[in-house]
Amino acid sequence: MEEYDLVIKGGTIVDGTGSPAFKGSIGIKGDKISSVSSEELKGAEIIDATNLVVAPGFIDAHSHADKTLPIFPTADNYVMQGITTTVGGNCGNTIAPILEWWPPNIVWDLDIIYELSPYKYYFDGMFPADEVKKKIKERYNVEIGWGSFREFLDWLESRKISVNHVPLIGHNTIRAEVMGPEWKRDPTDQELEKMKELIREAMDAGAFGLSTGLDYQPGVFSKTEEIIELVKVVKAFGGIYATHWRRTGLRRERAKPITEKIKGIIEAVEISRRTGVPVQISHITLGYTIMPLPPPNLIEAAVEATLKVIDDARKQGIKVCFDVIPNTTGGTMTSIYLANALLPWLNVAGSRQGLAKALKMKDFRDELRSIITAGKWWGINPIVNPYWAQTIKVVVCKVQNWVGKTIDEIAKLESTDDLGALFMVLMKDPDTKIKRLGLRSDHEIATFLKHECCMVGLDTYAFDDKWEMKGPPFYLPHPNTFGGMARYFRRYFREMKVFSLVEAVRRVTSLPASVFGLNGRGVLKQGAYADIVVFNPDTISDIEDPLEPRRYPKGIHYVIVNGEIVVREGRHTGKRPGKVFRLSSKSKN
Repeated sequence: MEEYDLVIKGGTIVDGTGSPAFKGSIGIKGDKISSVSSEELKGAEIIDATNLVVAPGFIDAHSHADKTLPIFPTADNYVMQGITTTVGGNCGNTIAPILEWWPPNIVWDLDIIYELSPYKYYFDGMFPADEVKKKIKERYNVEIGWGSFREFLDWLESRKISVNHVPLIGHNTIRAEVMGPEWKRDPTDQELEKMKELIREAMDAGAFGLSTGLDYQPGVFSKTEEIIELVKVVKAFGGIYATHWRRTGLRRERAKPITEKIKGIIEAVEISRRTGVPVQISHITLGYTIMPLPPPNLIEAAVEATLKVIDDARKQGIKVCFDVIPNTTGGTMTSIYLANALLPWLNVAGSRQGLAKALKMKDFRDELRSIITAGKWWGINPIVNPYWAQTIKVVVCKVQNWVGKTIDEIAKLESTDDLGALFMVLMKDPDTKIKRLGLRSDHEIATFLKHECCMVGLDTYAFDDKWEMKGPPFYLPHPNTFGGMARYFRRYFREMKVFSLVEAVRRVTSLPASVFGLNGRGVLKQGAYADIVVFNPDTISDIEDPLEPRRYPKGIHYVIVNGEIVVREGRHTGKRPGKVFRLSSKSKN
């Protein structure tokens, strides 16, 4: 009998293709699957998967892992929830090329931004690349040893990582690099050509496509025609266009409500139509503003109207797919302190206690009220979101009567308005801790997930379970960072029964592998790469803790990346067998 390096025996195999599950064993040699069999296999090492599911490793279709993998190469938060491949470089913000300028959107550690250029409301500009590199070296002892996109991929490959990584090239990064600090305008013809050149260099180095972040600087200032011209470069390489579509506009001062978000999806489809490049619409939400949280029938109507744009395009032969964040509160960062709601003034006060002291001044409270009600602070903007106070729930406070209540409920209890309640709570206890509640519902997410081309994107970074921001806004990784994929299975497969286990697995394996062109990934079959997760479908779950989001999920037993065990019985082995994928272009002309 042939002996394999590793055998997974006795599990229920869900192969990722959508085919029915079956009992069997998998034999692995090197980094590939050599056998998928109902017969007993002989292996140098055996994993007993009795009563467990064996599936392809999960693929995160929307990640920002590229920003932090240089710091956290073991990607603990990803592999511990069964993710073996991340699609990074999304929202237009990539960590390469970094030649002269470092855009603020790719500085994920806000402590560094505040040290380099303190600000009250919003940072408006960019940094000389050498200054940021120096700070990263001081803080994390990591030398940023690249400039070009190719150099970054080579550097990351040499660094060794625990997950596979799919790189995209970011529009915001190249726009900032080419236009420098003067990017609140259209590019000149020469600048547009230089952007095309940088995209061409990145695609030639192995980028899988171009991403945009059209609610962020500097991409928010770009017109559709600029993006079309740049996406045309991707066409020659057989790449993809992934877009954080125009949805909110620049997240700053805003004195009128956000309406007609659907125009952003229409624009994304039009770019695909005019370039012939497949489009991935990132972290989809309703194309229409409905507040407060609407009843299920209204949600379904809004989802249907949003998806009609996509379905009509698909009927015309345009390749459109999308991903959704499996969490009602987003994905990137979170802060557990209520004081963060008044971040500009917290920065000035210097501490939570200093802010509470200042709030005792009536004229200071009046000043804040005037600024906030005029829509000048994005963090609390009652014009954009008049129901903001319903989304902040107090979980720890010296005043026990307020614990478990939203700011809106406290306002009613204390016979004041929402801002009055916010000020009151902070004056009584500046260290009050909160849980953010979503402005969208699980029903909305579930309705999107029912669509055949919907994938899952966590919209987060690679971290360990120790990282935290030291100063305001005291960010911690969002709960999605550690348990988003587990929440997807718990909430939408097991509890809401949106789809079968077979279909739930397909959405996070073969579907994203097919859309992004990851040959030999996302399936369990002979000759495929051995990216595998062994989990219990009855217990897989995130551990939701509003005060400590850095909690690894339950139910993940083994994770194998390129044939090597990276997670064994729920513990990271420290191995780094991940690969930096590079697109094999169909054409370079």
